[in-house]
Amino acid sequence: MIWSHIIVHHSLTKDSGTVSWQAIRRYHLGLGWDRVGYHFGVEAVGSGFEVLLGRSLLMRGAHCRELHMNEHGIGVCFVGNYDLNAPGTKLLETADPLIHWLMEVYKIPTENILGHREVGRLAGFEWTAGEYKTCPGRLWNMDDFRARYAEA
Repeated sequence: MIWSHIIVHHSLTKDSGTVSWQAIRRYHLGLGWDRVGYHFGVEAVGSGFEVLLGRSLLMRGAHCRELHMNEHGIGVCFVGNYDLNAPGTKLLETADPLIHWLMEVYKIPTENILGHREVGRLAGFEWTAGEYKTCPGRLWNMDDFRARYAEA
């Protein structure tokens, strides 16, 4: 795979503080997929946050078919519903080493970190008009998220 993008998702579920990643895996398997569709997950587990592995980076994703992002975009799912709450600092800080590492290893520029809804917009759908998903959530500010990774 030649990875050129990082695609940010949310699970649209409440993070219960237990490993919800397994529930996502079961759901994706129930769709007939052979594993979870995202490459990585980030979620609250107990009193902290963890980065969890999904499908191998040697495999195409199953998280965003628009603009062929399953073939070009690494899928990172943040467990939670960010239509209802903005992502917290600890969640974002947990993801920072992963995002930095992916950017460095695959030479992904900051502008190629996209929310799922942004890919939809580039494909001609407007999430604010209800034509597409809000993912990674209405309260997830992608400009602020990208700013975390901008070159200094």
